[in-house]
Amino acid sequence: MSQHSKITRISRVILPDDVIVEVLSYSPVRSLIRLRCVCKSWNTLISSDPTFVKLHLQRSTRHKHIALTSYYYEGSASSVITFPLNHLLENPSLITVYNNGYKRLELNNYTRIVGSCNGLLCLVGLSNTTEHQNYWFHVWNPATRKISQRLRYFHRPRKPISDRLRFTFGYDNSTDTYKVVAFSSDEVKVCSVRDNVWRNIPGFHDFAHVAVYHGNIFNECVYLSGTVYWLAIQNKLSFSYGKKDFTVEQLIIISLDLSTETYRRLLPPREVDDVPVVQPTLAVLRDRLCFSHMLKITHFAVWQMTEFGVEQSWTQFLKISCQNLQIYHELFPVCLSENGQTLILLGSRGNEVILYNLRENRVEKSSGHTLCHAKDYVESLASIC
Repeated sequence: MSQHSKITRISRVILPDDVIVEVLSYSPVRSLIRLRCVCKSWNTLISSDPTFVKLHLQRSTRHKHIALTSYYYEGSASSVITFPLNHLLENPSLITVYNNGYKRLELNNYTRIVGSCNGLLCLVGLSNTTEHQNYWFHVWNPATRKISQRLRYFHRPRKPISDRLRFTFGYDNSTDTYKVVAFSSDEVKVCSVRDNVWRNIPGFHDFAHVAVYHGNIFNECVYLSGTVYWLAIQNKLSFSYGKKDFTVEQLIIISLDLSTETYRRLLPPREVDDVPVVQPTLAVLRDRLCFSHMLKITHFAVWQMTEFGVEQSWTQFLKISCQNLQIYHELFPVCLSENGQTLILLGSRGNEVILYNLRENRVEKSSGHTLCHAKDYVESLASIC
């Protein structure tokens, strides 16, 4: 048989669909975006199959990313930049570099990040009239670069800054939808992004004499496992002495279950008996609710709730000397590195991002940028578009 008569056969390996789904579910988002062009079935699976999106979220690598929003009081522009957490750990000055090639979202008005859930960031913007405050929202996936249309406006009569609205964003597993929560001392509202309608959530005033803790713009509230949490102040005892009336205040934590839309009251760690002079804050570090506060202006302490929803399980996670941190105002934990060795904090003045190495008791700072907000997130294929 001559050489030319030889037939070269190329065997094709055809994988079952379930095996293909299994392999793709472990792939990073960046790879999946490129793989959409392989064929129509892959494009449909990756772009619009909700079952695959959930499977990928469960199985994909959970490498943390940081989203940072900067804005200017004298102007109306905002920008959101995002980058892998490990890049920040390797180069703390990264935050001051805006032309760094990372994902960036330019916005034409004042915007801040108020929530992070399943790889989605909730952005809130504000415009004022003489009589009303008008809030609007976008939901953005930095990994896929998909951004929603504006959600329905939230209109509110102008009120003192001490009673401004706070916001957060989370996922209701029972209805498979994302929700935006708005709250103040006299109202709690929720908007499901599916029906895009704001509703009042009754029952908040069952907690007698409760007021939202008057913090600053960096301390909204947090989301964890289907529940949102925020700080409040309860008047636990009122009495009169002579001609004067006195009220004893207690710091509490209010939780709202997004599925049942019911409230619960939790106490902070027992060591925090009174309302602290320097603002405390809530955070989520490695899937645990955390409470942080200043101790007599000398130390910064972080407590973890080691059992979900059990206030007796508060355990001190760390205690840092303010002298070592070289900072004496409010601090807000953003996230903990994957190896648990580095805590990322944001200074309340918004121009300092602090990296604290727990093992070496070492502090690195990145400063020089304009007032900002920071949230951590993981990359996913999730979308509300």
